[in-house]
Amino acid sequence: MYRWLILLWLFFSLTSCGFHLRGPISLDPPLDRLYLKTADPYGQLARNLRDYLAMSGTPFVDSESEASATLQILREDKTEQLINVSSTQQTRQYNLILTVTFQVLASSGKIILHPESLSETRAFTTLSDQILGGTNEQSLLIQQMREAIVYDIMDRLASRDVTHRLAGAQ
Repeated sequence: MYRWLILLWLFFSLTSCGFHLRGPISLDPPLDRLYLKTADPYGQLARNLRDYLAMSGTPFVDSESEASATLQILREDKTEQLINVSSTQQTRQYNLILTVTFQVLASSGKIILHPESLSETRAFTTLSDQILGGTNEQSLLIQQMREAIVYDIMDRLASRDVTHRLAGAQ
């Protein structure tokens, strides 16, 4: 009996605070025809963006002339920042930092969302006897950071500010 009451209380307290699971973000009609402009159209970031938009029901168009807006990826930078060195002067721990800079343009070429940079950081520990496993772990962390940045980009695109600016520019 108490178990059910506790679960019921937990359920209501989570729903009353606004908690909800992260799911696909749907974009409003001004962004229903989006074109992706990037230096690496077949790269992992572009693939993640395309997959996420397709999952949310907003596919990319093939040409800029068909688009109501253009999502332009200006830069994607991966850096490593040293955190810890062992007594034998071997790197033991460092931060992986992924930064993506993007902007949104209306079909007229007017800038809707000025260049904005999003960053994700993950701590990475390496052991000298597990170099191959460390490389795989590093690739996995970078992929997780890309997915988080894609979600953040989609969150920016779905904002009312971007939607209103785009509607006013058309």
